[in-house]
Amino acid sequence: MSLGSHPIRVSTIGLGLATATLSGMAHGDEPHFGAHDIPTAFYISKSDDHNRVDYGMRLGGECTALNNDAVFPYWREFEHAPPVRTHPLGTFEYFAYGISDQHVVRGSTPGQYVVKLKQFGQRPIWITTRREADGHCSALARCAIAGVRFAELFSIYVKLSGPLSVEYVIVKGKDLDTGKLLEERLKK
Repeated sequence: MSLGSHPIRVSTIGLGLATATLSGMAHGDEPHFGAHDIPTAFYISKSDDHNRVDYGMRLGGECTALNNDAVFPYWREFEHAPPVRTHPLGTFEYFAYGISDQHVVRGSTPGQYVVKLKQFGQRPIWITTRREADGHCSALARCAIAGVRFAELFSIYVKLSGPLSVEYVIVKGKDLDTGKLLEERLKK
């Protein structure tokens, strides 16, 4: 397996995230989670509010995906909390936060997935799922961060500089070999 180390195109991210911000939030049906689903493998937050887009996974009883579109984005709304509310992305928000490709890694250990986000497509995210000793499913998201090829991905933070632009993006995670926390700041 190889993780791409290409930089993220911050200018493209800016237009997409700003478009999503301006489009408002769609309040459709709240996402429902099954007994084995992962509510958050990683998330994207932005500077204009406390809400974020979480990326969950639909899993079967063996803690593996039942199909190739197991990962899905949804809003986790903290602005009007409590309680925290969740809802699907609006149509325009898929441009900024949607998934361009995802699939099970064939020929690998069960529970290996690759996800490419529309705005971060040059930096694939690898997700490994497994059953824990207590029986619940867990997910580990990894990507290249600050020169570490398979760093654990916690979140992506977007600092908006205006209605249609991004000042910078910070990818946050941890080096799984050393335990060191990592941050990579990507500028326009």
